[in-house]
Amino acid sequence: MKESLYLHIPAYEELWYRRKIMQDPDAMNYNKGYDLNFNGYDKATGCIDFPENKWADWYTHFIGQEPHRFYAYIVRESDGEFIGEVNVHRNLDAGWYEMGIVLEAKYRGKGYAVTALRLLLQYAFEKMGIEAVHNEFEEERSAALQTHLSAGFTIYRQENKVIELLITKEQYFRQKAINRMTSVISKILADNQPSIYLYGSSVLNDFRLGWSDIDILVLTQKSISQSQAQELVMLRQKLLENEAGNPYYRSFEGGMLTLSAFISQESDCVVYWGTSGQRITDIYQFDSFCMTELLQNGQLLYGVDVRNQLKMPKYAALYNDVKKHYESIRKYAQTTNRSFYSFGWLLDIARGIYTLRNGTVTSKTDAAQWVLDHNLCPVTDALKVALEIRKSPMAYRNDSEIFNYAETLGPVIQRFADVLEKELGSVR
Repeated sequence: MKESLYLHIPAYEELWYRRKIMQDPDAMNYNKGYDLNFNGYDKATGCIDFPENKWADWYTHFIGQEPHRFYAYIVRESDGEFIGEVNVHRNLDAGWYEMGIVLEAKYRGKGYAVTALRLLLQYAFEKMGIEAVHNEFEEERSAALQTHLSAGFTIYRQENKVIELLITKEQYFRQKAINRMTSVISKILADNQPSIYLYGSSVLNDFRLGWSDIDILVLTQKSISQSQAQELVMLRQKLLENEAGNPYYRSFEGGMLTLSAFISQESDCVVYWGTSGQRITDIYQFDSFCMTELLQNGQLLYGVDVRNQLKMPKYAALYNDVKKHYESIRKYAQTTNRSFYSFGWLLDIARGIYTLRNGTVTSKTDAAQWVLDHNLCPVTDALKVALEIRKSPMAYRNDSEIFNYAETLGPVIQRFADVLEKELGSVR
């Protein structure tokens, strides 16, 4: 069982611990070997002098200075032991906050870093109300990268052997909902040995509140009982009631069933969450797009990874699903209504073209940009508008001109569908 941690803002007389960390070569080895113009820095060890005559100025600068900066010790709850430190401070030039985390070497590799980082993010976003947290380090620091990704960061930029990571307030509250949902599902299904996956736009860095879904798949070794299914089917609503300020619980969609039934497509006790509602049913299956996303990019949230028992769809399956979607476009998108989702038809066509040309699946946003870059869209203005709305749907939610435009997209969508039709014909 993972030990609990908490953050503690140190009293002045407790600064001995910060000096201990700063002078510990094992704790500061990540910092060695750089040409830093920093008073008291030792290039050979990475250590930094923190003599007592500097404590007062440092304390005044860092403590009690929110929202400009925040500093705290990481404390193990079981024995009150200090095990490291965390901080955030505002970067006025970039518009985000920089962060730092240091654990004593003897406490590394125990899962403390992810927990401590989540506590820091919780304080930063929920107490300080900041918009984004940034960090950067050398790409060879694979453990640090995994810690940040596990806490909800995404890779912002990677160049010159340096990785930059960023997490926004939106991403934080979404990740908080994902963590909470995973925890509750795993407890309800504790005896069923669940494997819980996240896939789709959330892992492709393409989730947009107001448009996207949080797609999950739960595969169990033992069948879900009727009592468990009853507890799970309305779980989205229950968590939203308990945490009304977090809008992400209503975005969850997916299925829960046994691994064997998912593979064989046989009847089973299935819990299904969809856009229009939820139900207990007896069958649940993926199309080739979802399966490809799960196998290529899916994130295991809990349990044992069982994806080695699943098969990657072949090109023929992707082709057939693109064709089915093309037929739906011809049937249902001759006219459109005043909705963001009218623009979604254009993104779907772009992704179909991308898949036919490349034999794989990417996010809708990336597919639309790829189509524009390759001059494959005859209605570029409409696709550019769709792309802008996709990137920031909440910014357009009260824009009457956008909704008026959405209502006229039928002919535009069909013209773009002509391109998809030619692509389908050229493959066969």
